[in-house]
Amino acid sequence: MRMSRERIFYLADLIMKELGSAGTVHVKAPDDLRPELIRVLTEESKLEESVDSEVRKTLSSYSRPMPEGSREWEVLYDKTREEVYRKRFRL
Repeated sequence: MRMSRERIFYLADLIMKELGSAGTVHVKAPDDLRPELIRVLTEESKLEESVDSEVRKTLSSYSRPMPEGSREWEVLYDKTREEVYRKRFRL
């Protein structure tokens, strides 16, 4: 499921706040960092949605349908998701 804009902005603000309070990281240009955080979070959300879509398509192609949310479906979803990540990112 794709994250809403509000959720992405909220997470970017939390990350900015955490970086500022950590004391170990000095942010020279916070005005430049926030848009970059938003961009990265948006791309990750799109990637996750793409992987989820591919996994669901694969699971729906099985000859024996499984009810979504069942234990068997959850196990196959996780296994297929790992395979998709490995295939895409050569892990």
